[in-house]
Amino acid sequence: MQVAADIRIAAHVRPLVPWTQGEGLRRLAHALRPLIDEGLNTRDMAAELTSWWLTWRPSDPAAYITARLRDRASASPYDDVSADAHPQTAHPQTADLTAAPTGNPAWQAWLQQRRTATEFGEHRRTDDDRRHARLYSWDRWEEVAAHYAADPDDALDLYGTRLCAYAVKRASIGCRRP
Repeated sequence: MQVAADIRIAAHVRPLVPWTQGEGLRRLAHALRPLIDEGLNTRDMAAELTSWWLTWRPSDPAAYITARLRDRASASPYDDVSADAHPQTAHPQTADLTAAPTGNPAWQAWLQQRRTATEFGEHRRTDDDRRHARLYSWDRWEEVAAHYAADPDDALDLYGTRLCAYAVKRASIGCRRP
């Protein structure tokens, strides 16, 4: 009964994870057994397998899953660790883990340097700046239109013709954000 239930679960997981689709259901169910024992549902198992970010297809997905889960289980830092042997591992300091990214001094220095460079016109725009602006500014068309109104040449350089035309059109017909 348990094997049949595991195979049904594997049949639901396999279509959700592309690199497992070449594996048989029985072998996949056997490989997923540790995740099933943890109480994960099919979506959680698919999310776990997808989070491994494989850019290649293993020739034996079941063996790969088994080895990866075995490595994960053996890599736990709290298994068989006494507080006397490894005090840093047994009781990690939470102050380092809860620091906000904006509290990092190196980050703050970089931001200040960038602000200063931008204020004095020293910042040279790179292709990455242009690519980022053209990909992620479509939902901020009001800012693009305002930039175009202030400095058309700079806006065209940064956002490109398509995005500028779209932003100006939206602004001219009086569109508002929902």
